[in-house]
Order: sequence, then C-alpha cells, then structure tokens
Amino acid sequence: MSKAIVAIKRCEKYSPDLLEKAIESITDNTDFPDVKGKSVLLKPNILSGSLPEKAVTTHPEVVRAVIRLLFKKGASRIMTGDSPGIGSADAAGRKCGIKKVVEEEGAEWVVFNESYLLKNPDGKKQKQFYPALQLSQADILISLPKMKTHEMMYYTGAIKNLFGLIPGLKKSRFHFNFPEKEDFAAMIVDLLSTVKPSYAIMDGIVAMEGPGPGSGYPKSLGLLAGSSNLLALDWSMAEIMGYDSREIPILKDALERGIWLDSPEEITYPLLNPGELRSRDFKRVKILKDTGFIRKILPERVFNFLKDLYVPRPFFSHSKCIRCGKCIEICPAEALSFIGDTQRKKIHINYQKCIRCYCCHEICPVDAIRIGRI
Repeated sequence: MSKAIVAIKRCEKYSPDLLEKAIESITDNTDFPDVKGKSVLLKPNILSGSLPEKAVTTHPEVVRAVIRLLFKKGASRIMTGDSPGIGSADAAGRKCGIKKVVEEEGAEWVVFNESYLLKNPDGKKQKQFYPALQLSQADILISLPKMKTHEMMYYTGAIKNLFGLIPGLKKSRFHFNFPEKEDFAAMIVDLLSTVKPSYAIMDGIVAMEGPGPGSGYPKSLGLLAGSSNLLALDWSMAEIMGYDSREIPILKDALERGIWLDSPEEITYPLLNPGELRSRDFKRVKILKDTGFIRKILPERVFNFLKDLYVPRPFFSHSKCIRCGKCIEICPAEALSFIGDTQRKKIHINYQKCIRCYCCHEICPVDAIRIGRI
C-alpha cells in the first residue's frame, strides 16, 4: 500500500513559473518516485481535440511543468500520449496543445496504436488487459488527469484517466461488456491494479462541472494536487467538488478492496485540507441509486420500460448535429444509425439497445447530445 499523502496547492493561473513552483512543492511534500535514469510514461487526459480553455483536457502548461520537473530530476526518457475514444491522437494532441508542448520540451510524443497482453489474475471483473505498448517500455507511469464530472461515473480523475491506456475503439467494448456502473467501476479498478501507476498530478486550476467529461463547463478552482496513492487523490478531489466519495462507484470499489486505503481517515494533507476547499456551488452530476436489484426481480420488458423512465439517456439535437458519424462509430451496443436520405439524414437511436454508457455524449464535437430523462 502506497502512502496516503495528498498534497494540494493553490495555483490560480497556468503561468509556467507558478506551475513549476506549485508542482515542485507538491512533489517535495509527497513520496514522489525516484526518476533518475528511468523511463517515464506521462498519461494526460486528451479526451478529444478540444482547445485548452474548454477544460476538456489536461492543460498543456501543466504537462510542460511536469516534463521540466522530470528532466530536472534526471529522467532519461519521457514519453507522453493518450488514446482518444475516436479519431486521431495526433490531431487531438495538436488541437489541445499538448503535442506541441511535448516536442518543445524535448520529450517524446507517442501514439497508442500497438498493445500488449498484461495479466492480472486477481482481477475482480477483468483478469487481463491490452494496454498501449509504450507502457511496457516505461519504468514509471504518471497519470495527469483533469478534474471533471462524468455523466456515467459522476467523477473522473486520476484512476479513470488510466482507461486511455487502452488504444482507440477497444475501450468501447468494455462499456458493452460492463454496462452497469458498478461492474464498469470494478473493471477500472482492475486496470489500476494491473498497470500500477507510480504517481498522479491533477489539474484542478480550471476544472469541469456540469455534463462532463466532454460537454461540461469550465470551473475555476485554482488547485493542483498530487499523490502516489491515486485513490487517496481522487477521494480528496471528489470531496472538494462536493461529492460524498463513498457514492462514486470507482472510489467505493477501490476502497472496499483495501489495497490502497483501509479508511479515508488514513489520508494526510501536508499542505491544504480538502475540508477547507469544498465547493458550495459546483454543478455535479446527480447520483442515481443502484437498479441492479430491480433487474433481478422484474421481467426484462418491464425493467427496460422503467429504465427509460428512471435512467438518463441520450437525446440528439438534429439542428446542432453535423452528421459526422463519430457517435455511430464509437457506440459499443450498435444502437445508433443514420436514417433518411443524404440531404436530410439524421441520427436514430434504438433505446432498447442503448446501454447508457454515454460514449456518444463524450465524443460529440458540437455538443449535439444531452443526457436526460423522458
């Protein structure tokens, strides 16, 4: 079990000088790994090709500051990359500014095209993964998440960010295999225990509130945080957003395993305490109670009807839609299709097939999809 030390630091702007000082303070006050002479893989959040000010991705200046710190501490090789749910990683990296920063600082921009088998026989839901080949070439993995809400999992941070290690559309298959929140969360925690990240630094200077992780709204918090214990870090930052972390499926599952924490009371804060930073007006995703027990006692047709009434689902704005087809391509349940002729075609959704993974909502480049009830 890694030490449950979470260092939270004020940093109001993405100024290189402020960032470098803040990140150095964070790493000095936690058990940051020894990177001298080692190969490091940085995993920022590059959900899509979005401009930095939209708060969809880790800010490029945070990535720059971390790269500079790693070289200062003697890292021999620094690889940086991610795998967006759909589309080109190069294009997404260019648009969000991270690829440019990586190349300017003399690190390696890598694309997650190839994968390799990594087994975890003790996995709860998933006993093997095929992460990006670059992970096998790294001595140290560092997660660089953006602090955001998430329509399916309510909160996304250091642990959920690791899902981007799975190349491309291979990620959508996990949504199909694990459509229930609790099962999907357990799979993500299995991934955490498989890839074994050494550290995480979270960008909460401008976080995302509302319908995240791709269509929410920037929220200035002025915070950076770091820890070698990703559960402790996520637990703390979710609390700052105003959540009860015990209600976040990924964090609940991870805590119950007792690998990273036996209790949140074990977390120590050498700098700022999340209790003093809790946001009173953060727009969170509403937490729904588990419907698993209902599914067990009701006929499937009745359960599906109630699910449509209770569980939020995607709705498409045909006036906003640009007919790019990205949502159709990523849908793991094959619930989406075009209908109509070439001039008037529009997205059709089969709600009987829809598994409410909200991948379409995450990937839509023009915010043409909202998540709601009937």
